[in-house]
Amino acid sequence: MKKVIYAILICIIIAGIVVIATIGLKADIIYGKNIEIDIYLGKTFEKKDIRAITNEVFPGERVIIQEIELFRDMVSITLPDNKNEDELNKKIDELNTKINEKFELKNKVEDIKVTHNPKVKLSSIITPYIFTLGISIIIVLAFVTIRYRKLGAVNILLTYILSIGATEMALLSVLAIARFPINRIVVPVGLLLLVTVITVCGFKNESKLAKLNLAENKQDK
Repeated sequence: MKKVIYAILICIIIAGIVVIATIGLKADIIYGKNIEIDIYLGKTFEKKDIRAITNEVFPGERVIIQEIELFRDMVSITLPDNKNEDELNKKIDELNTKINEKFELKNKVEDIKVTHNPKVKLSSIITPYIFTLGISIIIVLAFVTIRYRKLGAVNILLTYILSIGATEMALLSVLAIARFPINRIVVPVGLLLLVTVITVCGFKNESKLAKLNLAENKQDK
């Protein structure tokens, strides 16, 4: 059974590497090339009301809606930058008209701030964690190598490195193959998997070490 699981895992990782090397990972709106539309409402609002309007103006598109400003009287609408200038201007005009009708405003299109944001390098998502994460992993590897040295220091070290590497590569491969957009959730999920792998390996090695110590104690008697 283990061989089948390992074979499937290897196939997933290989397929993921191919997908990443050819078409890359899919970025979520906030990390991809996007348009940010900031509109001042002058009053508090419900996101569901803005969502209903954006669903009409931008049907079928994923849109991120955020409240900005201290008094939550300004809305920021972020969506993929996949329209030409004329099409975008028509959409913004329609958006402004519907928001004016809904909130009884007299905003002009010229009052709307439109920002074109370039695509963010996905490597920059993990960059802030590299140093602290690297130090933490080195400390963990040093500890387990000493702690489980009776089980074979080199074997233990390789097991942890391969387990951690395979798990994280499997995660990236699944994301790449499924075309799941990379967002802020990916890093926490990756860290959670890292902790889980270290914990599971720890439990297994503790059990092996306990059995080894028990066998040695019986021999001494």
